[in-house]
Amino acid sequence: MTELSIEQPDFRRERAMLETTWAKRPGLLGWLSETGHKPIGMRYIVTAFVFFGLGGLEAALMRLQLSRPDNHFLNPDLYNQIFTIHGTTMMFLFAVPMMLGMGIYLVPLMVGTRNVPFPKLNAYGYFVYVVGGIFLYAMFFLGAGPDAGWFSYVPLSGPAFDPGKRADTWAQMITFTEFSALIVAVEIVVCVFKQRAPGMSLNRIPLFVWSMVMVSFMIMFAMPAVMLDSTYLIFDRTFSMHFFNRPEGGDPIFWQHMFWFFGHPEVYIIFIPGLGFMSSIIAAFAQRKIFGYTAIVCTLVTTAFMGFSVWVHHMFATGIPQLGSSFFTAASLMITVPTGVQVFCWIATIWTGRLRIATPMLYAFGFFITFIVGGLTGVQLGSVPIDWQVHDTFFVVAHLHYVLIGGAVFPLFGAFHFWFPKWTGRMYGEGLGQLSFWLLLVGFNVTFFPMHILGLHGMPRRVYTYGAETGWGRLNALASMGAVLIALSILTMLINFVMHRRRGAAAGPNPWNADTLEWSVPSPPPVYNFLHLPTVAGPNAVWDAAPDQPYVTGMRFDKREVLVTKTLDAEPDHKHELPGHSLAPFLLAVTSTVGLIGSIFYGWWFTVGMIVSAAVLVYWFWPKRGEGARRAPPRRAMTQRVLDVSALEEETADSRSLLWWGNLGMMAIEGAIFAMLIATYLYLRMVNLDWPPATVPKPDLVWPSINLGILLLTFIPALILDRAALHDNVPLCRLALAALIVAGAAFLIIQSFVLSNLGYKWSDHAYGSIVWTSIGYHMLHVVAAAGETALLFIYALVRPIVKKQLLDFRCTAVYWYFVIAMWLPFYFIVFIEPWLTRKGY
Repeated sequence: MTELSIEQPDFRRERAMLETTWAKRPGLLGWLSETGHKPIGMRYIVTAFVFFGLGGLEAALMRLQLSRPDNHFLNPDLYNQIFTIHGTTMMFLFAVPMMLGMGIYLVPLMVGTRNVPFPKLNAYGYFVYVVGGIFLYAMFFLGAGPDAGWFSYVPLSGPAFDPGKRADTWAQMITFTEFSALIVAVEIVVCVFKQRAPGMSLNRIPLFVWSMVMVSFMIMFAMPAVMLDSTYLIFDRTFSMHFFNRPEGGDPIFWQHMFWFFGHPEVYIIFIPGLGFMSSIIAAFAQRKIFGYTAIVCTLVTTAFMGFSVWVHHMFATGIPQLGSSFFTAASLMITVPTGVQVFCWIATIWTGRLRIATPMLYAFGFFITFIVGGLTGVQLGSVPIDWQVHDTFFVVAHLHYVLIGGAVFPLFGAFHFWFPKWTGRMYGEGLGQLSFWLLLVGFNVTFFPMHILGLHGMPRRVYTYGAETGWGRLNALASMGAVLIALSILTMLINFVMHRRRGAAAGPNPWNADTLEWSVPSPPPVYNFLHLPTVAGPNAVWDAAPDQPYVTGMRFDKREVLVTKTLDAEPDHKHELPGHSLAPFLLAVTSTVGLIGSIFYGWWFTVGMIVSAAVLVYWFWPKRGEGARRAPPRRAMTQRVLDVSALEEETADSRSLLWWGNLGMMAIEGAIFAMLIATYLYLRMVNLDWPPATVPKPDLVWPSINLGILLLTFIPALILDRAALHDNVPLCRLALAALIVAGAAFLIIQSFVLSNLGYKWSDHAYGSIVWTSIGYHMLHVVAAAGETALLFIYALVRPIVKKQLLDFRCTAVYWYFVIAMWLPFYFIVFIEPWLTRKGY
């Protein structure tokens, strides 16, 4: 379907209504309250690119320092801060947010909807990300920048070797950026599975969208690991816990297991979107449907799954058992196969298509050259004997950059040029585009290929200078010269974009004759995306559309309404009204991040921040007056086949709703954190012969068992709330809500008593640290569930209940099920397991 089919005079009124309904607010307050996916996505892209520039400046300083032997341009302390912030910026503030920003901008357009499912949450995620980056750089300019590397290994980053707040800054910044990424992951998953255009069944989803879905699932299960790991570090440093303190039962190697369980999937989180860019670019410039669509989707799924099975190859030099090394060597070799399949599918597409060359396609060729080299060196590093020889040398630095720049930055810059006409409505300058590409390709290889040789000659990573007798000077000087070419390439690209953003040739809706739905709307896309939602007839939506391809009618023009479709075949299911612009996301970002930042200085800041944030959440979730008021949509005589959805229900209170899916997504993330808490306990138990320590008294079973009974009994009012909301029984909902509040309060009071009578503190040993952390984390969930329940109870007393609020009741009941289920393993571990395994009890 093309925009031309609906650009008729009959639709001027509807277009005007949509522009008014979805319009941006003017001024600073309008900027702060924006919730549209395109502005938020572009903010991610621009902000991440600014951080990329800062990371590039830091790289330039390092290359200047290493350009000759015995150089003292930077002192050791400043060099440590710069290489730490460089890696942190590129991994956490540029690469992942940039890819997620591209996804937030493009995915709703590609699947044929008007916004992401939770617009306010999306805006909140962006503000949290920005605060995390500002916090890192503010601390650096205040002389407290982190200095233990972007991986922040303990004990180097622990309290004994890194006093002050440098490591705390790094650890808390991780919380901000990863929380932001988790929000975007849930947005993308729910958007793709519940908001696709009618006809876009699972086998018709664009490959870039598939890549973002796989990345989102990886984020949901990988990033909780580094968030929890960095929180353990803060607890060790701020509250004298012992997760990584070997004399008290902790284990510094455990930091590496947790970090790399996130860290290696992180590599695939960064470059899998690049694979999606490649598929979009190659299909457009070969003017051919991608060869092996199903094979590529399967390889994306396989890569995402196997990405969690290779983390230990970063730890071959730590003395892990040889059997484990063999397994992870095999996994590291196998994971190259899926990407190889994709490369052959792209080659077949190019070979059998009508290829034309332009800047985006040049970057695709640059990807082939650089990423394959990085993959080959990755296979070498997956071999234990080779890894032992080159571990922590510049060979690893070269490999990392060939994989990440080759696999992510080359496709990303190609994507910038590919979608630049869509973003701006103007064409970039082709000459400058090709010049920037060749500068980058040559400069990149001149910079990083010599590092392979330096690593083989023994040059270690993370050294601020070296002696002339090493013979490393010439290759380092060559690498520094290549960095100048990279800088010129970036500068040329920026000049090109700035010059042509407003003065370039008019692009039109689809200058590349590309195949996905974003090319069916004007350039730049209108604020509402689609005047009428499209329907899809094949995997290449634009190319497969018939001349009279039907489009959707019966949607609201005076409400921010989206169409919710069924998961498998994208059949129309119901309509859903999205919230409008709001200041609540910005206010919550301020209160929550201030609480988290303050907590690394004084623990009580966290409590204050959460209390103030709770007040903002009341403002966020309290339904606005007039919500749900509707009028019949305007009707026009149609000259084209249509899919009329006016008869669909306008809200649903069951598992088909967007909120239900979002709730499940957030619970999946929290469940991953609970699972990692259990894994922490089991790991520490494995590495300690005396567990629990001999000083730990017998756990009391009476009050914990009574409390368990209370929590289990909350299942009854939760079930009643669920069923009553499903059948619109508001009086029974009120009774169930009141019972849940009472049960939650009773559980928290007794749990506080149990904690105070454990007989040991969090600071006594690692056993106390994990027990107090686990119980405290679960209590936070009970507080959240009880607080949400109290808000709904108050609302049910003072305001009439509509179907949208009944869905809130059902989601609250499901959350109580989750809270109950999550306590059962901890009850067994903390109170029952010591009686079964501890001698002398």
